[in-house]
Amino acid sequence: MTAGKSNLTPGSAEKGSRLWMQRLVDAPHFPLLAQECTAQIGEEVEWIAPLPKNNFKEYKLNQNEAMSSLFPGADKMNIFDFWPKNQPQWDGIAIGRNSGTLYLVEAKSYRQEAEGQKSKAKDPKSINQINETLKKNHAVHFPQGNFTLWTEGHYQLANRLTFLYEIQARCVPQFFPSVRLILLNFVGDPTMKKTTREEWESYYSNVFEEMLGTVQTPQGVLLLHLDVELCHRYQALKNMVRNRSTAFAALMHFIEQETAYLTAPASTKYHLCRRHGLLEHSVNVAETMLKMRASVAPDLSEESCVIVALLHDLGKAGVPGTPQYLKNDEEGARYPYRWNRELTYLSVPVRSIYLILPHFPLTEEETQAIVYHDGQYVEENKCVAAREEPLTLLLQYADNWSGFVIEKKLQK
Repeated sequence: MTAGKSNLTPGSAEKGSRLWMQRLVDAPHFPLLAQECTAQIGEEVEWIAPLPKNNFKEYKLNQNEAMSSLFPGADKMNIFDFWPKNQPQWDGIAIGRNSGTLYLVEAKSYRQEAEGQKSKAKDPKSINQINETLKKNHAVHFPQGNFTLWTEGHYQLANRLTFLYEIQARCVPQFFPSVRLILLNFVGDPTMKKTTREEWESYYSNVFEEMLGTVQTPQGVLLLHLDVELCHRYQALKNMVRNRSTAFAALMHFIEQETAYLTAPASTKYHLCRRHGLLEHSVNVAETMLKMRASVAPDLSEESCVIVALLHDLGKAGVPGTPQYLKNDEEGARYPYRWNRELTYLSVPVRSIYLILPHFPLTEEETQAIVYHDGQYVEENKCVAAREEPLTLLLQYADNWSGFVIEKKLQK
């Protein structure tokens, strides 16, 4: 739960973990998050909640909507006799498409959101039932841990772990082959206080050691870290294409769903040779190009700058079903990626145009900018020397500045 609108209230969120949880489940509009989540879980999932069609409503497991989807025909009392009627509300509920696993999701976007929690139960009978169930699970699973922290300081994590183990005992294999708890941490949330992956890892290592008596992630728990900062930057740029928004959205849907654009590296051994490197480079170039435009060429179309910057290296994604770069798994390999020799050779700019034009109408200036974006570093570009359009020159400068300055600093 984040600051602002309560997570008990359905509707679109404006910031924090609710915002990113809603974007995560809205895969058609935010495929980067969905693809990265799938990679970390190890399978695609079908989201039960929250869903756009249900106004992003979140559920308790004993609510009728959740019961009918997850435990059809079951008696609530038989499943949930270990807890009072007022249960935890889950940030996300999903089922694995391959494994059939039930995934219960608790999401956080900054450290303070996870700290200092206590039970809010007021009724003495409810308090006693909660404490007895917590004590039982502490004794069975983590007897070496500090039980005081289960009720004072890390109560929410304690009750999530308790629900994991109680639901496992009651619903496997009757309803699901397995149940897992996902502790989902958003990295670099620009809408809240940014938390790095290292800070999240350090936080959980300390909490697990103090509360559970081990630094290891508990059995049945998946600890996920999704970087949302790049997603935020990328989405903001796409939203700047307004005059041709419908055609551009269709092009980006094709690119994001059918090619390796979102996951490919920017190179095999030079700048940003890592997962998402191509996307990160494209975003860097677009942001740099917009800054340069504002200073030296304000008359240039802002929309054209975004389009050519995001698409100038699209050819590095390869074609649908055949990426240009493959992970280099050979023993003793010097570089993390290698060229895919099964791909028909085309230069990167030519392949970019090949992928774009069937879906999106580029202007002549945009076409020139993409085709000649490498500038005079490339011998075959000599023909355009001194005949570059302003858009082409600006893309060249932004590409070079991003690759040789911004991204070189990132690699140090």
